Amino acid sequence: MLILKDLTLGDIEEIRPYFLFSTNKMFDNSIGSVIMWREFFSMEYALLSDTFILKMKIAHHGNITAFSMPLGKDISGSFDAINDYCHNHDIPIVYYPVTKEDLPALSAAYRNLKVYEDAGWGDYLYMAQDITTLAGRKYHGQRNHINAFNKTYSTYAFEEITNENITQVSDFYDTIRLTVSKDSDVFKEEQKRTCEVLSNYDTYGLIGGAIRVGDSITAFSIGERINDVLFIHIEKADLTYRGIYPVMTNAFARHYVTQGIKYINRGEDVGDEGLRTAKKSYHPCEIIDKYIVEVIED
Repeated sequence: MLILKDLTLGDIEEIRPYFLFSTNKMFDNSIGSVIMWREFFSMEYALLSDTFILKMKIAHHGNITAFSMPLGKDISGSFDAINDYCHNHDIPIVYYPVTKEDLPALSAAYRNLKVYEDAGWGDYLYMAQDITTLAGRKYHGQRNHINAFNKTYSTYAFEEITNENITQVSDFYDTIRLTVSKDSDVFKEEQKRTCEVLSNYDTYGLIGGAIRVGDSITAFSIGERINDVLFIHIEKADLTYRGIYPVMTNAFARHYVTQGIKYINRGEDVGDEGLRTAKKSYHPCEIIDKYIVEVIED
């Protein structure tokens, strides 16, 4: 029997190991993404037969109830438990987010599926080497911005985020977040969760880096490494420093793309034109499309 409970920040260490079972490079299969967005998607979870099962409300689709693809050792048993739960609660069996790599497993488990693409929520995936080297004509714009920054701020430095500088990073974010305002619920939640990550940096257990010019933090980025992917969860900068975002993006990648990391996932654009333009400018090798999959029962 599937007994679900609300997902909280305190559950992070219990569920963290299950994300190593991910067989795709989707942003949603990272611990940082799940914990940061747990309240926005009203997430509940259960551990069953050494498998992580996650239920959510799809906030941008009328709060439809859905289950993510189980992560762990007993996928088949998890499908059975999800089926029983949905039948007992008289709700449709829906899976989300689903990638094209997940569809064969669902097709094998269910006879009839209805598949919808979740437009605007695809992940931007890049070759890690492209972001670390910025080689070739297609990256001349980023290199120009970085060169201009280097000439103006020749003494800047990249540093890891640690307990020694986390207060400075948090203070910096408190300053710049007041300079940007959008009506989007996603934007507001992202700002709220960025504050939470900075206030609970050790608990989240992510990796971070910052750019310092003189005595001042001017940008920071926070992410995590899972299998062969470096995920970027947060990237913030003071736009009064020309070229600061390309500098932050490149420096973070060069520092944290270690042996075995082949890809960088910079998440979705969620329909934001500014984000879409910025993410496309780095020439993704793939857009990881996501789908809502409804089981059609006889």
